Amino acid sequence: EDAVVKETPASTSNIRVVCISDTHGDHENEALDMPEGDLLIHAGDFTSFSKLEQAVRFNEWLGEVKLSKGFQHIVVINGNHESNADWKQRTPEILSNATAFLKDDQVKVSVEGKGSLTIHGTQFYWPMQTPNPHYDLIGSDVDLLVCHGPCKGLVDGGSGCKMLRKKALELPKLQLCVSGHIHGAYGVVKEGGKTFVNAANCGSGRKITKPAIEVEVVGRKA
Repeated sequence: EDAVVKETPASTSNIRVVCISDTHGDHENEALDMPEGDLLIHAGDFTSFSKLEQAVRFNEWLGEVKLSKGFQHIVVINGNHESNADWKQRTPEILSNATAFLKDDQVKVSVEGKGSLTIHGTQFYWPMQTPNPHYDLIGSDVDLLVCHGPCKGLVDGGSGCKMLRKKALELPKLQLCVSGHIHGAYGVVKEGGKTFVNAANCGSGRKITKPAIEVEVVGRKA
């Protein structure tokens, strides 16, 4: 079934996914307007220029919103601002309040009463014109794909990746692809029965000007 952008009161049977990205250390800004949900996805650039103190505070904030907004799971990937951090090998330890920090791997999460989802998160890659072997690691069973850079032509501001688009549209069970990186391309689009979100919350600077995006997806029942 297709993912649906939240426009009506949340369904009791669908999994509510809250998408954010490119918060750049400004995650406590009220403009983020975080709704309650089942699953929180952050698509990278949770710091500005790899500042460790911002990563530590971001983790503390994740713990706070997990409780206040009812998230059962939190999944985070890095962006270009974290990809060369001197603490990058310790990211899973630093982000202890996340269910998973994904870097070219995947996790299966279960939401009570609503089923399970398989989520793949990529490392940050610049757009490719030739095949990226790391995308071959994305399994055919993936329901949600999280990648910092967007797919070409899909909420990308003209700067997305052709190879990532090809891979995403080929995935038979994919419902939702969440990205960021291009601040001016914030929004939601559907293509091939799949929902593509650019959740970049910051505007032209590194201050949040746009709210979190909520999407409902269908969990897999056992």
